[in-house]
Amino acid sequence: MRVAARLMFATAVIGGLTFLPSVAMGAPAVALPYGDNVDSVTIDDTAGILNEQKIRDVLGDMDFHAPTKVAFYSREGEYSDNINTETLQYAREKHPEWISSDPEDYGDYWADHYFIITLSVQSDGHGQIGTYFGEDRKVSDGLMESMHEAGYDDFRQARWTDGVLAVAQRGADVMNRPWYQQPALWWTGGIGGTAAAATAGGVAIARSNRRTKFADEFAAGRRHLAQVSTDLDETEISARTLPNGSRHAAELERRFADFIEQYRKAFSDQQELEVADKKVRSSPDGVARTKSFRKAAEELDFTDDAIIQAAALYTRSATWEDAWRAQTAPLLDDLGALTSLTSGGNSSIEAETAALKSFGQEAEGKVQKISTDLQTQAIDVDTALDGLAELRKELTQRLDAFATAQINAFAKSESEKSEMRSKMREARYEYSANSRRRGSGSILDVTLPSDFFWRVQAYSVGYSSGRSAVESDRAAAARASSSSGGISHGYSGGGGSFSGSGGSSRF
Repeated sequence: MRVAARLMFATAVIGGLTFLPSVAMGAPAVALPYGDNVDSVTIDDTAGILNEQKIRDVLGDMDFHAPTKVAFYSREGEYSDNINTETLQYAREKHPEWISSDPEDYGDYWADHYFIITLSVQSDGHGQIGTYFGEDRKVSDGLMESMHEAGYDDFRQARWTDGVLAVAQRGADVMNRPWYQQPALWWTGGIGGTAAAATAGGVAIARSNRRTKFADEFAAGRRHLAQVSTDLDETEISARTLPNGSRHAAELERRFADFIEQYRKAFSDQQELEVADKKVRSSPDGVARTKSFRKAAEELDFTDDAIIQAAALYTRSATWEDAWRAQTAPLLDDLGALTSLTSGGNSSIEAETAALKSFGQEAEGKVQKISTDLQTQAIDVDTALDGLAELRKELTQRLDAFATAQINAFAKSESEKSEMRSKMREARYEYSANSRRRGSGSILDVTLPSDFFWRVQAYSVGYSSGRSAVESDRAAAARASSSSGGISHGYSGGGGSFSGSGGSSRF
């Protein structure tokens, strides 16, 4: 029957469904408003170190991918304890429902749907953390280790409740996770990738946090849409004055062709979100809707700014010089930021650092020349914009080369290089998308893909993130090597033939 249950669950995951057992097994569920798929909660705090109410409150905001019975067991222990066996013996005495009653299992496995967390604390403040799983909830050793690592920092500061909640949250994140939610680093990076993910996981992505996120995204979208409404007449007039035959103006005209329809849809979405009930505001779908609304509104705001600035440039109106400064601002900001990016560099990449500095100085001069030529009408607007585009494209290429040099200088393996490149790509995309919130009026940033150019601030954030992730992985590996030696399996000294999934580690 255990095999059949696993097959049913696999079918449900592949079909994008949630498998709900028709009959609750084991201990009855506590009648509290737990998060999605939390079937029941058991807290046996025999060490007297856990805050039961806090655990129940946080579990009210914790979502699992499949119906799960969560059990917490704390105990006073010694270094020599095998807490795998201690947990098994405690279950046999106090919670036989934790052990499978399926005749085919012969009592050798944990019961399906169970996720058991054991915290064993020693008198010196050190201890062990164990996680145990029904066969339909088991995970790889790498993911199990990431669960334990999620709680290490709290455990080492005697924050026992926060630690077990961090372990529980990490378990909720990864147990039975659909394949399409699994990060590439988990597929290829093993323990190193999961350690970084565990750090980022944190405790309890709560419903209350979703409501806060809903409110923040909605407020931001509403501000953008209000600005679009205010500028609507000016945007329409500006779009009509864009010249024929201009490459950049033609792309802005194409954008404006869909502008009014998108504006009406965004206004309709705002009205629906305004009256959304608490359930919608607390749901992932509700947050996703507000995020889509915000992105649509800021895209409209960003686009109308560019259209208005373009009209000023092409018609050479009284504000054309301000409009041109809006075009040069992104590049000049990036060139100015190169000073801090290239200061205090690694001696092993001196040549690459010097080349990037030299380009920055040359590019500033070229921007000045383009601006002067445009002012004297030695060149037209399209030629000036093309000149800016080429400089920003060349800066992106130079940053690519500098990134390769920095990564090669810091990373010690191909997996570390891959992780750093991944973090830098994420930051590049996120910054490009988020920069639209500031609405600079840059024509190039509207007519070209949002991450076509690599902004220097995004580079700095991405490199810092990648380096931190690698350092975190190295620290986790060092801890595992010096203290726990990874996951300890087995139920020796009283476990008999028990083969339930799970294991423990030291902190």
